[in-house]
Amino acid sequence: MTAAALTAGSLFAKYFWAHYPADVRADYERFRDLDANPAKNPALTAALTEIAEVFVQNAPALLGAELTWDDAGIATLSRALDRARRDAWIAASDPREPGTLFNAIVHASAFVGEVIVRRHGGAWELRRPLWESVVRRRTRGAIAPFSWLLKGLADDAIDDAPLAARWGVHVVMAGADPSTWPVITAAKRLPSLKAPAYDLLVKYLHTHLATLRDVGEGFPSAAEFTAKRYVSLGFEPLHGGRVLALHGQVPALGDGASTVEVMWLGAQGYHHADVLPCDANVPHFARALNDEALEVTVAWQGRPITHRLTLQGHA
Repeated sequence: MTAAALTAGSLFAKYFWAHYPADVRADYERFRDLDANPAKNPALTAALTEIAEVFVQNAPALLGAELTWDDAGIATLSRALDRARRDAWIAASDPREPGTLFNAIVHASAFVGEVIVRRHGGAWELRRPLWESVVRRRTRGAIAPFSWLLKGLADDAIDDAPLAARWGVHVVMAGADPSTWPVITAAKRLPSLKAPAYDLLVKYLHTHLATLRDVGEGFPSAAEFTAKRYVSLGFEPLHGGRVLALHGQVPALGDGASTVEVMWLGAQGYHHADVLPCDANVPHFARALNDEALEVTVAWQGRPITHRLTLQGHA
């Protein structure tokens, strides 16, 4: 019998969920957005810094590589988080205890956040439990390092160095100023595309976004697009028509979760994609919240979850 695919959700449920405080488990969605340090007590934030520094000290033994407090250090961590190391950590972990996998990912989350603080103008915003803390930047959305790392451990992501990819888009490239980009559509609203085949999508883009010459490197190929089996695609112009958020729901494959994919395009084509897990057979809803943000509501584990996305990450 083939083993079930490891997803972010299954890893979270088996190795992390039991170690959350009981009150957090009872109302998880509220605590995800609740500031656990509204008085900005520096002693509490210092605990995350200390965890990150311990992780760096232990990195040679844990990862077989040294980490630096910069983009190169994140790239090193991303390469080290491969399938073999993940599987070894799982094999050494007892889900009933905070084991090797739990400790490695919790401590790595502090390191990722601390690099944003030290190198990219971020500030910690604490959550309960501490490893759910986010890093907020002055002019950008918050980044949740634990969520990034957990998603990167999934079978469908781990071989593609997903941490480095997210870092490049949401941290290194986050300084991009869409207000300087060429307009690709003057439309305020665009029609959806039902039963979208790849050739129909190409025709649609030529019709509605005449100045978009190419979908660009990174956009799904015709074969990849067909394999996703989108039921429909929606299109939301943002940033005065300089950015297009293309969104569609992908049915579950095997034991994996269904997902909603949001692909961001500019005049140069594909910029990046956000992938949101969702329950199968429950349609998502997406709308432009304002000229810069997209609001996407999905059903996840029987409950409605709303995500607010921007070109630079979660708002």
